[in-house]
Amino acid sequence: MDEQQARLILESYRPGVDLEDAEIVAALETAGRNPESARWLEEEQAFDRAIGEHIQSIPAPYGLKTRILARRPAPVTSRFARLILGLAGAVALLFLLAQVADLWRNRGAESSNLLPAYASEMVSFIKVAPSLDLVSPNLRAIMGWLEDEKAIPPHVPVKLALLDPVGCRVLSFRQHDVTLICFNRESGKLAHLFVVDRAALPGLKPGAAVVFQREGEWMTATWAENDQVYMIAVQGDEAAARRFLPRT
Repeated sequence: MDEQQARLILESYRPGVDLEDAEIVAALETAGRNPESARWLEEEQAFDRAIGEHIQSIPAPYGLKTRILARRPAPVTSRFARLILGLAGAVALLFLLAQVADLWRNRGAESSNLLPAYASEMVSFIKVAPSLDLVSPNLRAIMGWLEDEKAIPPHVPVKLALLDPVGCRVLSFRQHDVTLICFNRESGKLAHLFVVDRAALPGLKPGAAVVFQREGEWMTATWAENDQVYMIAVQGDEAAARRFLPRT
């Protein structure tokens, strides 16, 4: 089995559920032998977890099942009724096409509001101790490694730079590389710095106010500087995130 076949199989892999499937096991072994494929699988699973958590957080409208069953069509018994239903189907199709056209026109607006999804995906990755591409307590060594990897070179906020680094990782969001550097906090917990090209989050403008967003026990603080978007993620409240910002 080659890498491409393994990735195709693992796109439908359900952790902890499909381990009795010999094909899945073989694909996992193939991916595990290649660091790039292993990283792809971790990011794929982090994305799936974020989407799953978001869907589960949306409550089903009250009485939805009843309304759906109430609209179940009765058997068609006459030519006139079939004609009416045919016209109704045509109208429904035109309505659907109009909705698709509207989504197409508004695609730019949607792309500018990607911050909640970005924060959710990144926090999903760090909820457990993240596996890092480079483990090092030396920030200069980390910056050198990122430069060698042609990753986004972040400008680390001074208050974060005073902490001891743990290591770094290169992630991905909507085909944009994301640089992640982890730091040790005094509390024994971690502070995470994410940096991505501003093209990935065009709705954020340099000089605008910092955007705070809660993700469970995590708080994120996001802002734009020049052509990059920075996000700090910590366990705690807004004050815990604010203390590491370059401006308060």
